[in-house]
Amino acid sequence: MIKIAKFGGSSVADAEHFKKIRAIVEADPARRFVVVSACGRRHSGDAKVTDLLYLVAAHVRYHVSCDDLLADIGQRYFDIADELGLAYPIRDEFAAFADKARSGAYSTEELVSRGEYFTAQLMAEYLG
Repeated sequence: MIKIAKFGGSSVADAEHFKKIRAIVEADPARRFVVVSACGRRHSGDAKVTDLLYLVAAHVRYHVSCDDLLADIGQRYFDIADELGLAYPIRDEFAAFADKARSGAYSTEELVSRGEYFTAQLMAEYLG
């Protein structure tokens, strides 16, 4: 039997949660496929990456700077990659994404989907 494991936002909130996921996946060889959400809240009062990305989309739509939001989102991913020693070029990939996001080139759906995309890229490398 092959198992698919789905991990929601709070399960992928930070590097410590990534470590827990790896232990869960490695504990059962039948867990061969992993699906992840965008990073969720790390603590009470924190924001989910998906919610922040919706705010980015609104800022872009109304021609308001979203630089602080993008910096906060990027830092979440940079922290995970740095703590886990990942080689994925998250800073370059995120910078390209942020430039495109600021330009309004993304639909809201595509922009918001990048949360799952970046989480999946990091998780894929971490799980090997």
